[in-house]
Amino acid sequence: MSKFTTPFALVGASLALAACSGGQLASAPPATTALSGVVCPPAGTVAVRDDGSRVRYAGADPNDPAVCLVRTQQGTSRALGGLLTTHPMNEGVRRQALASLFPLAPGRSSTARYQLVNQTMRPDLQPVPFEESFRVVGETRFQTESEERPAWVVEGTLRSMLDSSFVLNSTYTIDKETGATLAQSATSSTAMWTARPWRVTELTPPSRR
Repeated sequence: MSKFTTPFALVGASLALAACSGGQLASAPPATTALSGVVCPPAGTVAVRDDGSRVRYAGADPNDPAVCLVRTQQGTSRALGGLLTTHPMNEGVRRQALASLFPLAPGRSSTARYQLVNQTMRPDLQPVPFEESFRVVGETRFQTESEERPAWVVEGTLRSMLDSSFVLNSTYTIDKETGATLAQSATSSTAMWTARPWRVTELTPPSRR
């Protein structure tokens, strides 16, 4: 399993998954579960981060309102629930779990369990079980350079069910009005993973441009 950094990350847990999914998904249900209550940033919303990066949102996928479109210098990403950059093979089980998280409100939570084939953790190519959970732990007021914005605080955990030493804990601050991720930080139980925290310094909805 390779070391990862997060110059651009929608969620620490989701990016950890993306790194792990260099293997293949062992099993997952089809991506058919309805996911309602997702708030995607309006098309044209721009977020500037403290590392100098700029993210432009393109609204919700017209064919799947639960998926938010996010544009960076690397291209356009599909973020399930505005949180998870998914792989087509594991989207089904994660969508099914997130149905209990949205719409965001204190105390709402979700848990997904799935298996991935990863040669680093299992050279014999046997599936490795993971558990991924999210929970809305509260509300906050997030300060950008020009304003204070109401936001949700969401905590996520990704753990290997095979190796108890691997646990990745992440915290996300989600703007209530637009659904944009305003800040993210992550801590890992192993030096195998590193992630630099970031925060939005300026959020500009299209109505203000």
